[in-house]
Amino acid sequence: MSKLLSIIIPTYNMEALLPRCLDSLLVDGALSRIEAMVVNDGSKDNSLAVANSYKERFPDSVTVIDKPNGNYGSTINAALPVAQGRYVKILDSDDWFDSRALVEFLDALENAATDMVITHFNTISEDGSRQVTKYNVYGKEPYEYGKAYDLDSVLSDGYIRFFLMHSITYRTQMLRDMGYRQTEGISYTDTEWSCYPVFRAKDITFLDINLYQYNLAREGQTMDPKVLARSLDQMELMTRKLIEFLESYDLQTLSGERLRFIRQYYLNRVRIMLKCHLLDIPRNMFDTEHFTELESYLTGVTLKYGLGTVRLYPENKIIRFNALRYWRRHHKRWPAWFEAFNRFVNRIMTALFVKFFK
Repeated sequence: MSKLLSIIIPTYNMEALLPRCLDSLLVDGALSRIEAMVVNDGSKDNSLAVANSYKERFPDSVTVIDKPNGNYGSTINAALPVAQGRYVKILDSDDWFDSRALVEFLDALENAATDMVITHFNTISEDGSRQVTKYNVYGKEPYEYGKAYDLDSVLSDGYIRFFLMHSITYRTQMLRDMGYRQTEGISYTDTEWSCYPVFRAKDITFLDINLYQYNLAREGQTMDPKVLARSLDQMELMTRKLIEFLESYDLQTLSGERLRFIRQYYLNRVRIMLKCHLLDIPRNMFDTEHFTELESYLTGVTLKYGLGTVRLYPENKIIRFNALRYWRRHHKRWPAWFEAFNRFVNRIMTALFVKFFK
């Protein structure tokens, strides 16, 4: 491998935003060490032409893969086998890296040898406000930055509940050794990127670098609540794919610490799916018959793998009513007035958390 870091950039109809993304990478101190891999997923606009123009200007730093549309996972599957970097990271084409942080990150990677490297990221809202995400608990940062940790020891200490795509960089050869592939044809498969390699990775390093700039302001972004509600079927399919991976894996090869973390991770995934239906989507979209089948399936999974008990309390930590228990007793969602009150309290507590701990 001739590069330090391959950056996979899935691209679909992003001609307006792709230049900002690439400009953030192609800077002094980074050019000779990175491979920016633009994977054009059958765009109908001029995204391919934009990508090729950058390839012409930076032939040693930019590669372009042009392929028919296959959705997010197919872009990762197309790039990973030919990536030249010792490490690999995903950067969505509507997001960008902090350029100075990228150079600092590359300097740190020069001496890295762990399977996973974790950095901070900013979430950027519609009003332009930024919220930094670190792997801490109520402001406490439990890991020494730059130190290599055995991943089992990190997963067993209780601080990490799950990893997010924006923070993760993997050693490329580890992904190839495990035959890593993402599901094609649906959205939200970045969840697989954050999950499957954790079954296999041996060690991890945390860096005090705020690298990824995660843009939530773009209309149509997949985490937009309106888009999320319309795409709930894809989230469900993604959850079933995650469960299929769990069922296919030889869990006896995992340490007790790793298995406990994975069970916790999957329990949280089950909780997220149930929460989407019982607390998040508009009431007129709630399908009692469909949710009955889904809840039965997910409950079966939790029992089969000893995941634990799902308690569906609101995120605000103030209202202590279990929405799942209410469903099982009454076979319906909470009353509309109670849901409205819960959303109000959620907003207040989220604002307080950001103010005091972020």
